[in-house]
Amino acid sequence: MRRKPLFIGIAVAKPKSMAPLPGVFDAVDWMCQWATGNSYDIVSIDDRTKRVTVERIRSTLTPEDSEGDPDPDLLLQRPRIVVYFCGHGITDWPDQYWILSKGPDQSLERISANAFRDALASYDPRQISLISDACRTAYPVTGAGSAVLETLTGSSRNPQKDIFYSCRDGTSSYAVPATRNNSGYLVFTSALRKALTAPDGSNLDRALLQLNRQAVTSQSLSDYLEENVPEEALGVDRIQAAQCDPGFRPLDHIYEEFAPLSGAPRDSDPDDDGHNQFEEILTGGPPPSDREDGLAIQEYLARSFLLAERTRSRRQAFRLEQTLSDWRAPLVRRVGEMLRDLNISDEVISSVGLERARVMFPDGRRARMLDFNRGNGVSFSALPLGSHEVIESKTLCLEFGARTLALIPLFPEMHAIVVGSPVRSRQQLEFVSWISTRGDEDSPHLIHSVEALDGLTKGNLRSVDAAKLAAQIRYAKHLDPMMGIVAAYLYNAAGDIDNIHRMAYFYAYYGQPIPFDIALLGRLRLLPTDGGFITEVPEVRETSRADLDEPEFARMRTSPTEGRVAGIAPILRFGWPYMGNSSHPFHEACRKNIDWLGPSPVTTFVGRRATEDIGKAFRRFFR
Repeated sequence: MRRKPLFIGIAVAKPKSMAPLPGVFDAVDWMCQWATGNSYDIVSIDDRTKRVTVERIRSTLTPEDSEGDPDPDLLLQRPRIVVYFCGHGITDWPDQYWILSKGPDQSLERISANAFRDALASYDPRQISLISDACRTAYPVTGAGSAVLETLTGSSRNPQKDIFYSCRDGTSSYAVPATRNNSGYLVFTSALRKALTAPDGSNLDRALLQLNRQAVTSQSLSDYLEENVPEEALGVDRIQAAQCDPGFRPLDHIYEEFAPLSGAPRDSDPDDDGHNQFEEILTGGPPPSDREDGLAIQEYLARSFLLAERTRSRRQAFRLEQTLSDWRAPLVRRVGEMLRDLNISDEVISSVGLERARVMFPDGRRARMLDFNRGNGVSFSALPLGSHEVIESKTLCLEFGARTLALIPLFPEMHAIVVGSPVRSRQQLEFVSWISTRGDEDSPHLIHSVEALDGLTKGNLRSVDAAKLAAQIRYAKHLDPMMGIVAAYLYNAAGDIDNIHRMAYFYAYYGQPIPFDIALLGRLRLLPTDGGFITEVPEVRETSRADLDEPEFARMRTSPTEGRVAGIAPILRFGWPYMGNSSHPFHEACRKNIDWLGPSPVTTFVGRRATEDIGKAFRRFFR
């Protein structure tokens, strides 16, 4: 018997130390009503009478069975899971954190939207829809967030995913206060409600209209929200724009369907101004009538697709240009050139822009260290601090003074360059980069990896840019691990697990260790081995769906394989919400200090106690 789809509504109006939000309960009640009318099973959790906590959500979705283990039955094998959250949120691109009742500063009591979505994916739904009506404003984020659920082992399906955010990264969502005559409401959910309540032409799927069907689909809902949320916000003197990434594929992509039109399809109505505008702007020609054959409809949709692709390419070029830096890439390249001029050919060199930096190997011996000062150009000196050996599974534990610690994996035949700067009397890593000891003059550079990391952190790069970055590392003479890591986080933002698996396959195929973050985001099992981890990469099937400029390797079939993992923990801070299921004792030691995970994009723990605890655990388990 086919299971019903599942709707999960989470509403938090009154988190600690934050302003109460009007309209939250009405919003989640209406969404539950809509879901009930569309034959969903309903789970609704709010803070009307009881605090919303991670444990409350977890125990509701996976209650304990008779043996005290989480029971996954509520979530298993749903055709679709829709998650709707309304409340306060903060951004940590490419992720968003949903704030629960304990407030924004309790890192394990806020939800990582991406990690929660990916944990749900392990319960084998066919589709997941993530609808978030919450701010994505900048916040001094420390610590991590929670994935809420334990990842269910044995899952192999990569569900289709729709992602609807109420605002753009770094901006706010708005709630309209109640007045004497009107109740308060949420701007984004107000537009969402209109889209799902009645047909008005602009919310309907154009292809299905050719078949005389009035349906709101994944794509048409995305278009409607991106067009109408700004208008809804202007009505209350606010600026707000939705960001939507539709991923459901026809024919199972409908959210709401209304009664069929009587007579001719709406798109053939010459008085439909909305349609005429669509015809002129999007297709450059009229759509086929219902009397024409299916080939004409395909040609009509192809024209729309081509124009959308051209628009996307122009926007992508602008984003990449905005990501370029006048000092990051030149600095790294110059340091690489000077290392080669000095005939320093050892595979592991750390260039650290921090005073009194100590570079420690897992066996306790010191490595070479290079100091430089960006303010005085790129002058630096090589300090031979002892002998070292190159073992590709090893990780450097960098302790800066007694208050800052970073974990940097080593890659064979590559220099590791770590650049930092003081922030409020503490040290913060700005970026880490790896460059080949052989040089990279013949490698094509769309943008440098240190620029891509900056673009990821600031939100200049989007999930649609992932294929471009993956293409750069795929065709480069020497792979750039950080470029692959950034591409993986962008793929993950759209829930594209298949291409993360493809990236892992190519690292293993070319004899490169798989960066820890790629294995983590791909939900690959981390199998402990001497000095680190190995993993198994599953087969990925070939896909026929492709963007015009998408490289072939982002569509092709890849075979199952296994490979060594580079690193022992997430290289970037964005990966820590995914670490909740690891039982490795070193990761447990890190989780105990997770609130001391600093704001640097590179994993950096701050504070004397955290650095001591993690340093001791590091030397114990990876010596």
